[in-house]
Amino acid sequence: MKRIVISRKLSSKDFARRKLEQGHDVRLISFYDGDMLCSSIYADFTDETISVENHTDNFIKTAFGNNRNPTWKIFNDFLEDRCIPRARAGLREYLEAIGIDGYDPLEIIKKTAGRMAEDNQRLEIEVLKWPCN
Repeated sequence: MKRIVISRKLSSKDFARRKLEQGHDVRLISFYDGDMLCSSIYADFTDETISVENHTDNFIKTAFGNNRNPTWKIFNDFLEDRCIPRARAGLREYLEAIGIDGYDPLEIIKKTAGRMAEDNQRLEIEVLKWPCN
């Protein structure tokens, strides 16, 4: 017999708090357009889950558009989209110039804030610690 359990969705902060209580590696990735915080992404790197809180109704400015429940793959694709393309000529030299040994989107974003020439968006990454506020 199948059981269906319906429960209230946790807020992103409660999601992070619960994961930190379990000893997970949780990071907050803040997505900005200029000075405006558009999305807060709480990413659990232990069990590869995320929770997103949008701070604007303008879906064009949010990290995942109108997708309120992105998967871990979509999250990783988003990070990679905020980096130099893997196939770009001169990639090795670029990575050496910013002090990174290999192509790792998270490490690239730590160095570049995920800035791209064609927009005014950026990312800030914070490793969350338990106990948290």
